[in-house]
Amino acid sequence: MPTALVLSGGGAKGAWEAGAAVAFVEAGLPVRLVAGSSAGALNAAMLADGRLDRLQALWSSVNRDQVYRLRPGVFFAGLLPGWLTLLTLDVAGSLFDPAPLRALIAGAIDVERVRASPVRLVVVTTDLARREPRLFDNATVSVDALMAAAAVPGAFPPVEVDGALLVDGGLTGRAPVLEALRAGPAVGRALVLLSYATGERGEPPTRLRRTLEEAFEMAMVHQIQRDVELARLKHPAVDVQTVTPSAPLGLRPLDFDTAGMAAALARGRDDAARCLAAWRGSRS
Repeated sequence: MPTALVLSGGGAKGAWEAGAAVAFVEAGLPVRLVAGSSAGALNAAMLADGRLDRLQALWSSVNRDQVYRLRPGVFFAGLLPGWLTLLTLDVAGSLFDPAPLRALIAGAIDVERVRASPVRLVVVTTDLARREPRLFDNATVSVDALMAAAAVPGAFPPVEVDGALLVDGGLTGRAPVLEALRAGPAVGRALVLLSYATGERGEPPTRLRRTLEEAFEMAMVHQIQRDVELARLKHPAVDVQTVTPSAPLGLRPLDFDTAGMAAALARGRDDAARCLAAWRGSRS
């Protein structure tokens, strides 16, 4: 049946959902729509682009320096007295220099291929001033839009698009299943790829970074679960399913470890294959 793939991202964990999505497409699943926010937006755009080999190659080789690096001012801020450190961080606007991520996205996507794609694309960002989601599709997506979709506030600076300051779509729709089903085309199944294993637990945080990561990830998982249930209520004719890893990935969102992401990519393919086999078994 016509299917939508809804991608939640999660930084480095996006490798798993890329592997799962590629396996679904290669198996002949009739994917009519792909939607995503954050790293899921890049995955969705690359799926619409259609070159699955490039998507897998990206997640098999990307490293931290290609995604983010500290701004020079932020790096040296720690050498200043306390109040000057805070002032320097405030003036910097974000911890990370967005240039590496912009170069990565620009090199990964052929916007003209996305525009011509028969697969409908939905990318979700958040308008800071209006406090509401801002959606892009095949006709309107751009490198700026994909940058905005991944611009976690504080980590990356907001991105101006058509006069509006946009940030990570995860603030309003981490796995944008509701947005996807509203956007059409009509589908019979929506697969929400959530890169956290069922029952997966966090680790007791001992540092500020880990505390923030655990809080961010917990909020994300609960938001996705809530939106999936809401989508089932609002769209009873659509089979809305959540697909998760068979085991915890062992990756943190900012841990762009090449070997770890290659393993997550492979696990995503295996988990999708198991999912497909279970569907075939239920029909026999």
